[in-house]
Amino acid sequence: MESLNKQQLILLALLVSFMTSIATGIVTVSLMDQAPQGITQTVSRVVEKTIERVVTASSTPAAAVVTKETVVVKSEDAIIDAIARNAKSIMRIREVTGNGETRRENFAGIGLIATIEGLVVADIDVAYRRIDELGNPVAESYIGVYPDGAIFPLNIVSSDQTAGLIFLEPLIQERDKGTHKYAVPKFNTGPLRLGQSVIALGGADTNTVSTGIISSLHERIVQKSLEEAQKVLIAIKTDIQASELVSGAVLLNLGGDVIGMSAGAVSVGKNVFIPAEKVLAFLEKVTVKQVPQ
Repeated sequence: MESLNKQQLILLALLVSFMTSIATGIVTVSLMDQAPQGITQTVSRVVEKTIERVVTASSTPAAAVVTKETVVVKSEDAIIDAIARNAKSIMRIREVTGNGETRRENFAGIGLIATIEGLVVADIDVAYRRIDELGNPVAESYIGVYPDGAIFPLNIVSSDQTAGLIFLEPLIQERDKGTHKYAVPKFNTGPLRLGQSVIALGGADTNTVSTGIISSLHERIVQKSLEEAQKVLIAIKTDIQASELVSGAVLLNLGGDVIGMSAGAVSVGKNVFIPAEKVLAFLEKVTVKQVPQ
């Protein structure tokens, strides 16, 4: 070392630094390869939930400052918000049998408040569940238990076996009309995607929540004319456990919009829902009939 001049010492220092950086890189790669899988998965999920917002602030017309804000969107927060937005639109339908001491109330299904007048849509299976010896439906009585604790008798307005839906209305005495407000949810008939996260809201006695994804979309071709055919969504299948669902359970997206309902023939599998557009189509027919001619 003492025999080396200044230039040789500088070259030696560069060589040592270069070799050290190579060794450090090899060690780092080796350690990353040995990292547990859970760590890399967690990092990926955080990144996938990151949204960049661009905010433009201009104090003068000639100058503009652009700042980027990174917001981490948690799926947990989206689920909580979606439930809060729809909790007041969910009510429970109970079948009433007997009178006096023999009176019994049995849970029949979930009802979804569909109009500001209080019209309720539900699975058709909540009604006509008993038949007489001749096979004719036996008249039944129903009550609706609302989120705020109010209880009203329900009257069947219309039903459609093909659609698998039934509409009921609360029977409110004249002195009480206008005192009870109804929360109507937002329906979404936009395109759905396989793998999209969804929330099922139901429960026999209190609200219960199940989460999952859309595992399959059942469509059929409808011939609108000789030249034009259209795909129509007829059922939404999810990977939610069927045992966690009840008749009339409501399917939500993470934005809190109603995209489906467990009703009709498709609800036999429980985790299969009819799309919101079918509910709205039937609702339109019912409300048109109610308008005085």
